[in-house]
Amino acid sequence: MRVLLLKEALPIGGAERQLALIVKYLPEAWERRVWTMGGGPFVDVIAGQGYRIDVSARAARLDVRPAASLWRLLWAWRPDVVHSWDWMSTLAALPLCRALDIPIVDMTIRNGIARRRRSRPRRLGMAVSSLVVANSEAGLAAWGIGPAKGRVVYNAFDSDRLGLCEDRVGRTSRLAGRSTVVMTGRMVAHKDFSTVIAAAGELDRERPGHWRLLLLGDGPQKPRLVAEAGDLVDRGVVSFIDPGLEVLPLVREADIGVLMSNEAQHREGCSNAIMEYMSCALPVVCSAGGGNPELVLEGRTGYLVQAGDRQGLASTLRYLSEHPDIARRLGDDGRSRLLDVFTVRRMMRSIERVYREALG
Repeated sequence: MRVLLLKEALPIGGAERQLALIVKYLPEAWERRVWTMGGGPFVDVIAGQGYRIDVSARAARLDVRPAASLWRLLWAWRPDVVHSWDWMSTLAALPLCRALDIPIVDMTIRNGIARRRRSRPRRLGMAVSSLVVANSEAGLAAWGIGPAKGRVVYNAFDSDRLGLCEDRVGRTSRLAGRSTVVMTGRMVAHKDFSTVIAAAGELDRERPGHWRLLLLGDGPQKPRLVAEAGDLVDRGVVSFIDPGLEVLPLVREADIGVLMSNEAQHREGCSNAIMEYMSCALPVVCSAGGGNPELVLEGRTGYLVQAGDRQGLASTLRYLSEHPDIARRLGDDGRSRLLDVFTVRRMMRSIERVYREALG
């Protein structure tokens, strides 16, 4: 089988990591290529795996020349399936895919909310695709995609990265000493770092010197967040770190993993950040919306709190700090769940079924 994967760009992000994972683990006998309209670190990751990646950069957002390069590729290479990760790529490929009778698998649903912004072209892309794949049930429900066309393929954690977690796994919890909390993610408006910073400030006032908060990532909101953290940064309570492509060496230094979202703008699908916490056997505390309840089992692998609830978040972190045995059990069970359910093997079986169904 020949599979062509399309992506608007390949910056640091969860969707990009999952795309690279699929490229890496497709059956060895299958041919695969990636086409993108923009660069980013995952261009080098995919090329480093030894696979062909075509970058047709746009001179401007509405530059149509990349579509012409995509059509030339489709005409010359004739893939069996086109797997698109964003609406712009879907619509760019559509005319020639229709002419050549090549099915399109739309995998643009990567979160648990239907955003109004550019919803029309996204819905059009889903309508013309053979199948629509989301990484959570919440995502399909948000966009109103029924079982006739919608499929769920959960994200996976690459077992090749597990070696980066081993220093943390099995280690006696340090919660009885200083508690370290981590949140990873792109620093944009819909990732609610502000509530986490506010909770850290409240906890530090109660128990100075006990708490440490690691905020891992970069993005346009970072200067505002640094200013918001204020003297918490100066006193070493809050640290901002840009980890680049690999966060696990820093995540494994923490005791609790947190992921909060501004759910008026964004709800997680199947979060890569949460899976990274689970891989390091951290108990997870996250906002309750979107696909998070499909990944984090309340009271079994972590706790769900309401979006924006600073006091609820602080209370949950305080409870885990005061009950290290419970925190350790949640983390261990979360890691077991990750290694049992969110595996590359399971994801690739699902992807192969989707491709064959689209062909059928």
